[in-house]
Amino acid sequence: MSKISFRLHQGGSVKPLEMEYQHLFAIGYAGRNMEKTMEHIRELERDLGVPAPKKIPTIFECSNLLLTQEEDLQFVGNRTCGEVEYIILVCGDKIYIGVGSDHTDRELEGQNVLKAKQICPKPIGMDVWDYDDLKAHWDSIRVRSFQTVDGAEIPYQDGTLADILPPEKILSELRERVGDIGNSVIFSGTVPALAGFKFGTTFRCELVDDTLSRSIACFYRATAITEEER
Repeated sequence: MSKISFRLHQGGSVKPLEMEYQHLFAIGYAGRNMEKTMEHIRELERDLGVPAPKKIPTIFECSNLLLTQEEDLQFVGNRTCGEVEYIILVCGDKIYIGVGSDHTDRELEGQNVLKAKQICPKPIGMDVWDYDDLKAHWDSIRVRSFQTVDGAEIPYQDGTLADILPPEKILSELRERVGDIGNSVIFSGTVPALAGFKFGTTFRCELVDDTLSRSIACFYRATAITEEER
């Protein structure tokens, strides 16, 4: 059992939320538009050599040790990058929503997707929302990310949660294929990059709820570790 702490924003107030969780999952190919999802699969296969999945959405169980709220992170080599995802926190009979980055080694991803998911820390923001407060306007919530490339921050992803499978569908797939997931942290899948993969020195991502005039974010710095022995 692992533990993690959050700040729960609800009804204009902020209170601490302590969570114990048994599982960390990463969902892949979770777009609602099947045609676009298949286009993305073919793009990954062509550009990075990533093999097409046997089933979509894909489900990867990751080590609990990968989840982090640190802002200074180190990765092997300079071919790793993040992607914004909404995070499902299953905590007893409650569901909370956060934001984070499924940071992945893109070079290793072409050889073994599961290992690529396991080799990088999975950053998650400190702030979360109660899912019950979001259901009525879920699809309108914006999801976007930015990277610092060559010293300048650039837009990297931009979409809405209407582009990604909703929590009910993801949880249904998990329980059907995995069984009892207990308390879990689940990375949801993402929206396409605006102009292909970029490899930056910082990554910032956010969920923007215009209906309730609020947002939550996750930020970290990415430092490349040398791949050579010393």
